Amino acid sequence: MLKTVPFSYELPRARIAQRPVHPYDAAKLLVIERATGVLHDAVFSELPTYLHRGDLLLLNNTKVTPARLCGARKHTQGAVELLLLEQQGEDTWLCLGKPLKKLKTGEGLSFGHGLCAHVNERVDEQKVSVTFSVEGGDSSLHERMLEVGMMPIPPYIRDGQADEQDREDYQTSFAAIEGSVAAPTASLHFTPQLFEALDGIGVEREMLTLHVGTASFLTLQRQDEDHEYEPPGKERLSVSAALCEKVKDYRAQGKRIIPVGTTSTRALESALSGCLDGATDLFITPGYEFLGVDGLITNFHQPGTTHLLLVEALLGRELLERAYRHALENDYRFLSYGDAMLIL
Repeated sequence: MLKTVPFSYELPRARIAQRPVHPYDAAKLLVIERATGVLHDAVFSELPTYLHRGDLLLLNNTKVTPARLCGARKHTQGAVELLLLEQQGEDTWLCLGKPLKKLKTGEGLSFGHGLCAHVNERVDEQKVSVTFSVEGGDSSLHERMLEVGMMPIPPYIRDGQADEQDREDYQTSFAAIEGSVAAPTASLHFTPQLFEALDGIGVEREMLTLHVGTASFLTLQRQDEDHEYEPPGKERLSVSAALCEKVKDYRAQGKRIIPVGTTSTRALESALSGCLDGATDLFITPGYEFLGVDGLITNFHQPGTTHLLLVEALLGRELLERAYRHALENDYRFLSYGDAMLIL
C-alpha cells in the first residue's frame, strides 16, 4: 500500500483538451532533462531532435473496444448504460452499469439494431454480469457490438459522450489487439510521418501489449487516514521474453529504453519482474526502482491518479511540480487528448 501524500494540483476545466490537435503530432511537447532539471518547449513532431540512434521506443499495441453501450430497460424504457470490462463467457460480460441500483436480475435490456441483453446478477456496488444476444440480421454478436458501441472516452471529455470522430481520434495508428476500455494516450500523437522520421535517424521501436482498464477513469481510493491507498486494478498484458532480453542487452550497451506511456511502462516493468503474460497488479509509486526504463513519453495526467504516481517515481516530486507548473503557465493542454512530455 502507498503511504505518502500524492502530488496534486488545480486543473482548470478549460485546460482539459476536448479534441486532439490535427495533425496529431502538432501537439506541444515539454522536454524534461532529469540530470539538469532543464525544461524545453517543443512540438511532438520534433521528437527526433531529442532522440538518438539506438534508442528503443516501446509502444502499447492494444486496441480500444467501442465498449460503451447506451440503451433502455425493456419493461420501463428507462435509460441504461453499460461499459464492457471483461468477457466472462462466449456471450457474457462483466460490465459497469448505470443506473446500477435500478438493474434487476433477470430483466432485459435493448440497445437498438437488434442488440439485446439479459441481466444475470449484480456483482458488487459498481459491476453487473450481463449476457448479450442478437435479434435478426446476419451479424455476429461481436460485429453488432462494434457497430452499436461507442468509444469509451473519459467523462472529462465532453461528459463521456463520444461521436464518430472519436473512433479515429481515440485509437492509436498501430492498434492491433482488441481489449482496452481506454486508449494508451501518449501514443495518440504518433503519425506515419513521425515514425518515418524516427526510422531515418535509427530510433528503434518494439510493441508490447497491456489492455488498459478503468484505472484511467478513477482516482486513488484511500484505505485509511494514514494516506494508505489501494493499488490499481489488475490489467492483462503480454510481453515476449525476447523483448525482455533485448531490453537488458540494450541497456548493457548504454542504449536508452523509452516506453511510450504509463501503460507501456507498467507492462515492461511487470515483464522484467517475471510477469510476461496474464494479469499484472504492479503499483509503481515514488521510491520504486525501475528495472528497464531510461525515459518516458507521457501525457499530462489528472490529479490524484496512479499514472501521476508513476511519473513522480521517475521524475521526483520537485521536478514534477515544476514541469506541471510550467505547463499550466504556458498553455499546455491536459489529459487524454492533450499535450505530452518527454522525460530523459
